[in-house]
Amino acid sequence: MLTKQKSRPVCKNCGIVPSKSNGISKLGFKKWHKYCVDCSKILYSEKHKYLQHKQMKCEFCGFKAQDKCQMDIVFKDGNKKNKKESNLKTLCLNCASIFHKRLKKGRKSVMNMTVDSDIRIA
Repeated sequence: MLTKQKSRPVCKNCGIVPSKSNGISKLGFKKWHKYCVDCSKILYSEKHKYLQHKQMKCEFCGFKAQDKCQMDIVFKDGNKKNKKESNLKTLCLNCASIFHKRLKKGRKSVMNMTVDSDIRIA
C-alpha cells in the first residue's frame, strides 16, 4: 500500500516539462498524465499540430529558453489559419511582441483614413 505521494513525472515526449495532473487516486494522491499540456495537444488534437514546430531557441535573437513557456510561435504572414511549416517561426516572447507590433504598423487602420472636408458626418 502506498503511504507516500509519488514525485511529479516529466513528460515522456519532450522530457523537459512536468506532466499535467489527471485527478486524484482512491488513496487521495494526485495522478499524472504521460505528457505535458503542450505535448498532449500536439499528439491528440489536429487543431494544434503546428505546436510541434515550437523549439527551445529563438530564430531571431538566438535566446535559449529553459522552459517552453518562454517561447511563442508566430505566423509570418499574420494569418493564423495558414499553419504551413514555412509560415511558422519560433520566437522568444520579447521578439514576438516586437514582431506583432511591426505587423500591426504594416496594416492600415481605420483611424488613419482621411475624410473629405465637404462631407459631413452626423
